[in-house]
Amino acid sequence: MANNLSNSDQLSGKKWLIILLSNLLAYGCLVLPGGLLPESLIFNGRHPSFLAAGFQILIVTVFLLVQISGLQIAVGSNWRHLFHWPPAREWLWLVAFFLLTYLVSVLSGSLSQKLFGAVSGNAAAEITLRTPHVWLIFLYQRFSSAIQILGEEFLAIMPLLAMNQLAQSLSWKHPLFWSNLTSAVIFALLHLSTYDYNLGYVLLGLAFTRLVLNWAFIKTRNLWVSFGVHFLFDTFAFLILLLVAK
Repeated sequence: MANNLSNSDQLSGKKWLIILLSNLLAYGCLVLPGGLLPESLIFNGRHPSFLAAGFQILIVTVFLLVQISGLQIAVGSNWRHLFHWPPAREWLWLVAFFLLTYLVSVLSGSLSQKLFGAVSGNAAAEITLRTPHVWLIFLYQRFSSAIQILGEEFLAIMPLLAMNQLAQSLSWKHPLFWSNLTSAVIFALLHLSTYDYNLGYVLLGLAFTRLVLNWAFIKTRNLWVSFGVHFLFDTFAFLILLLVAK
């Protein structure tokens, strides 16, 4: 699998260090404000204020732009090679991977819940159909989530590409196995705070879902496809939970 950041399959260690440090910095920008801000600035079903909504958009935008900036510093405009407008075949792949992602998520999530207990953490749990302006809040959260999900794709795909290059350079067998494992575990661990720090739940419940999202990228070499699958999956899951919330 080409790294897809430049015409060369190989990036220097310095460039990967810049990229991965920008991922780490961006993640800090995403999660640190939650523990420092007054509750009135945290957008949720109890505080759906315009000020909190604007601040959330600011946070997720910084989260995304810090990672793009790191890529820009490391590889210049070549970072755009991660994206292209999907042709018809890739739109079909997007739909297929969305269905597969949902199936894998249901199976792994159900097993995780049986083995490690239930967790609370989905934003849909904070609002119900009885919440005032519920559909406006839903649309806003989809817009905010779109920005964050694109940032999350960078968080998952950059370690995937970095580990793939490292495994190849060390002549490890099955480099895609190691790169996918690294990406899936990192992605799962980054969601620990969202799912009550239940390590077993996130590793089993999220890692396999991430593997399908990685597969969407590997198959198409297009971050728009893995982003699209991720966004559709989150939106559908959010909608289902909203509709069944009591």
